Amino acid sequence: MQTQDHGRNGEADRSEVCFLVRALAGGGAQRDAVLLANGLAGQGLATTIATLDAEGPLRGLVDSRVRLIDLGRGKRRRLALAAPAIARLLRWERPRVLVASEASGNALAVAATRLVPPAERPRLVLREVASPLAARRHDPHWQNRLGYLVAPFVYARADLVVTVSEGARAELVARFGQDPARVVNLGTNAVLTDLDRPAPCTREPGLVVNVARLSPEKDHETLLLAFASLLRTHPARLVIVGGGRERKRIGETIALLGLSDRVTLAGFLADPAPLVARAALFVSASRYEGLGNALIEAMALGVPVVATDAPHGPREILLGGRLGALVPVGDAEALADAMAAALDAPLPAQVLRARAADFTVERAALRFAGLLRERGLLPPPLARPHPESVDG
Repeated sequence: MQTQDHGRNGEADRSEVCFLVRALAGGGAQRDAVLLANGLAGQGLATTIATLDAEGPLRGLVDSRVRLIDLGRGKRRRLALAAPAIARLLRWERPRVLVASEASGNALAVAATRLVPPAERPRLVLREVASPLAARRHDPHWQNRLGYLVAPFVYARADLVVTVSEGARAELVARFGQDPARVVNLGTNAVLTDLDRPAPCTREPGLVVNVARLSPEKDHETLLLAFASLLRTHPARLVIVGGGRERKRIGETIALLGLSDRVTLAGFLADPAPLVARAALFVSASRYEGLGNALIEAMALGVPVVATDAPHGPREILLGGRLGALVPVGDAEALADAMAAALDAPLPAQVLRARAADFTVERAALRFAGLLRERGLLPPPLARPHPESVDG
């Protein structure tokens, strides 16, 4: 593990960007941060990931060019007690920019930087990766719900706040009192890598797939009711990929609706892409979404999608419904009708893939690095000498 070499205090070899990632066993927000760090390292920026828990499946995603620092030293460090350790790291490593994600991680980053003398303090960038109004009440992690209660104070301490949707940006400005000049919608996210795209395969007629944590905000109940209605007119089967505390309740709903022979709870899959690639349709029934990475991943495979019009990501990904139907949240009959229409008349795969290409690691990293430089948080890149000017 890359945790020992902390002697990078010289200006020339200081870390330029340090990402605070709560845990490498985390979900979409942590995966996005890891991939974004990889993308910056790929551009030649000295990039570090500092984590409170270095054990987990995301550890295998960390690029060899990214320096990994385990603040837990092999043990999970409690979030509430981590600020002093992060402050010590910042004083020793002296990164130019500290990047945090999630409401709880953002609050922790602000607390840690306040423990660092102003002259040694990095510039602070906070990523808002959820739909803040909905997450303030319904986020499955109490630490994030608490984080949103103090978000007006926390976000105002950042040099820059970056969102992954315009809807989230508008909420932070209108409902959380943030200065619109400091809140920027990145317009993309680090979702896709070249490894995410298996070779084209034969679609399985009637196969409907959903990939989502088994948690109330993903609203599997509406999905199951819609699927039961779909079966009245279309032969189909549904595979739900994901783990979570709602598995027992969802299983009971499946049995109650008489769908046991048509619905499979596949559990967590480290790589659901081969399954999704075979699907005739991908469906999201979420009540709210920060962005909707699973939608993007399905589109990258050329799979037609339908989604609830959850704030805020699906509408922006699907360009207002032009690339997949958007239906009201919680409306099972509307979702069933949209599923039937998509199965009967799917959009061309190349159209879906073209839109998904807007959400690659490379594009997100270029946009993010450019934004940091535009705002003066990073110096401009060193000019490469023109070939004619090289002695030789």
